[in-house]
Amino acid sequence: MVTIPKVSDSLRRINAAAAAAAATDERHRIMLEVYRDHWLAEVRNDVPAVMATLPPDRVSYRFDGYALFFTGYVEFHTAAEAEALYAGAAASGLPMAGPFEQERWAFAHWGMTFEGINTAILRGSTFKTQPRPLDPDGLYFARWRSMSSHPIDVERRLMLGEHVFGGGLVSLDEVDEAAVAEMLG
Repeated sequence: MVTIPKVSDSLRRINAAAAAAAATDERHRIMLEVYRDHWLAEVRNDVPAVMATLPPDRVSYRFDGYALFFTGYVEFHTAAEAEALYAGAAASGLPMAGPFEQERWAFAHWGMTFEGINTAILRGSTFKTQPRPLDPDGLYFARWRSMSSHPIDVERRLMLGEHVFGGGLVSLDEVDEAAVAEMLG
């Protein structure tokens, strides 16, 4: 039996990190709050809320690394392209993001970075590179290493994009619908 992490645990940790950051650098707190709001909107498949964390016109998105969700390098720079990406992910009916584990944050004048293990429950058809034959309609709990940079405009409280470098799968386990409710708990 696989242990499914809970969104509430990741939310508790990022809120604690933001509170701790406030004691040393208010900009770091704001960056973590912007990241949190963006991630939580992804978890909820709330595309308008995701887009509210981005500027209305120009963004910077790059996806590179392990071909988990894309067949190669992807880059785009308009909010319309970002909205199409998020709307497509939300159309699956499954949360487009899940809890994170073993996270570490770093901050700079331009924004912040995330390093950790991302998780999600996905249909087999989502995986562009399959580590083994998967049922296209089956549900799978995936854990993979990830490092991402997030340019953030602190004054406007906006994430200006995401540069995501995906690592290999840590684990991939078949699950049922109950796992989604467990993860969201």
